Amino acid sequence: GILDLGGDMSDAEAALALELKASRERAEQLAALLDAERKRAAEAEKLLLERERALADSNRPPADPEEARLHRQVLARNLSALKQHSQRYSNASKAVEVVLPGIQANAKGVRSTVSTHFGFLRRRLKEREDKLLALVDGLAAEKAAAVEAQKRQMDAIVSQCEGGIRAAEDVLAADDWGVLKGHEAANAHISKAIALSCELDADWSERIVATLPPALEEIIESHGVVSTAAIAPSDEEWHRDLSILSRVAHPPCVLRAQRPSTGNSDFGFMFDITAGDTAVCIRALHMASSTGWGPLQYTVYTASGGWRAIKGSKRRWNKAATCAATLPKAPGEYAPLSLGEEGVHIAAKGKQAFYVHSPGHATAVAFSPNPLDAEGKSIRDGNVVDTDGRVSIGTGAKSCSATPFESVATDSVRAFAGCVEYVLWCEA
Repeated sequence: GILDLGGDMSDAEAALALELKASRERAEQLAALLDAERKRAAEAEKLLLERERALADSNRPPADPEEARLHRQVLARNLSALKQHSQRYSNASKAVEVVLPGIQANAKGVRSTVSTHFGFLRRRLKEREDKLLALVDGLAAEKAAAVEAQKRQMDAIVSQCEGGIRAAEDVLAADDWGVLKGHEAANAHISKAIALSCELDADWSERIVATLPPALEEIIESHGVVSTAAIAPSDEEWHRDLSILSRVAHPPCVLRAQRPSTGNSDFGFMFDITAGDTAVCIRALHMASSTGWGPLQYTVYTASGGWRAIKGSKRRWNKAATCAATLPKAPGEYAPLSLGEEGVHIAAKGKQAFYVHSPGHATAVAFSPNPLDAEGKSIRDGNVVDTDGRVSIGTGAKSCSATPFESVATDSVRAFAGCVEYVLWCEA
């Protein structure tokens, strides 16, 4: 027969399901019992701790209420200070968040100003470079043209000389009758050629001295000053912290002569200034007169090197400035004779001669006679009379004529009386 397996399988599954359900119920009962035991254990532990604490409290001495009050006061004050400290730095942190955008915006503005400033400097330097290059080219072209013109004159003279030589040789080769007949023409030819040679020598020296500088560097240096545009700082403190200033030269310095004039004066005074280890630019000479008359016309001349070898040679000097001024007469009081925006430059260790002259009166320029050193000894001619370590002033000579460069007296030692205003100069 056929077995009924379907019915048997259903009964087995039902039995397994019942057994599984019973197992789960027993597990839940055991878990509940375990939780109950844990709670009882925790309660027992808590009760034990309370009993231990009560036992400890029963053995502890009574607390001092006054001491506890004092501790509470101290702790309360400390807590208040801590809260204030926290609030202060919290406020500062928020303030930084407010200030940061302003600082960044200000820095951007300052950067723009700096860029504009140095852009201006670069343009000025480029303009000055172009001017100097044009000056060099112009001087070179002028000198080349002068030399070429002189060469043409030389060639013409050589041609004249050669013609005279041929004429003289022809006469000398002739017979006596030929010599008697041709000697006058030959001598005239020779005289003409020699005269041309003499005119060339004079023309050469005068033209070169009058139109060409002895050193190209002097011309370039006299045109080499570059001025700057200052950056105006803001009124705000934090802006000033970010401001940037640029300058080429140091602030003006003043060397004041130690020996004021006591009434000695003349039409002019000649002296020299020597720079120390740093190049300087002389901006003004502060001087005095012995009567205070004025205004008088003053001219300041200058030349490279010392004044002694060129004291009477006007062509060796350059005019630095001309101005009308009334110089004071009181001892130790001086008024400036400005040397212009560009001033007079003296290279490091270099010496420059100066000559201040006025044709207006014989008391126009004051000086100090017979200077003495710190030990009371006479200072010899050619020595330094005043110095600050950066510039030194040498002994000088008075000018006794209303005509400049005439009657420069060197019969005794004399010293500059006044102040020298200068700036330290940064040479490239």
